[in-house]
Amino acid sequence: MKEHREWNPYSINYEQRAFPWLYPYGNQMNYWNLWNSPERMEDEVDTKRLRELYPLMARRLQPYVEEVCTSLEYPGSMMYDEYPDHLSLRIKAKEVWENTIKGENFGEKEPAWEELQDLIGVLLLQEMLRRRRKNRTRFRGMVY
Repeated sequence: MKEHREWNPYSINYEQRAFPWLYPYGNQMNYWNLWNSPERMEDEVDTKRLRELYPLMARRLQPYVEEVCTSLEYPGSMMYDEYPDHLSLRIKAKEVWENTIKGENFGEKEPAWEELQDLIGVLLLQEMLRRRRKNRTRFRGMVY
């Protein structure tokens, strides 16, 4: 029998939302925003579909990468800098790894930081790029 904290790529955490089948793309507000923009809805579905093809370790790391990127979503964040520096990206990648160690049960096959730092860095950059694009299109039609 698997432990409670052990990661399962096929399980869905239904405890976070009251009615998960009503809003398959996140919370209710996100669903309304996507409903008004079919192109964004299609992009979200494509992203979800392609992430299912990630290797197992990338799928295990992805929620922690998203958590760190969510904490970086504020005006003036290093995520929205024109040229993010390597040191701050490395620090955020290390933060992702520390959160992963706390949240996942690797057992005896726990990989070392040196083995995964490049993978975490690529996942972090990809998620930052996706959020930068989403932020850019959010204010495209507004007049200042």
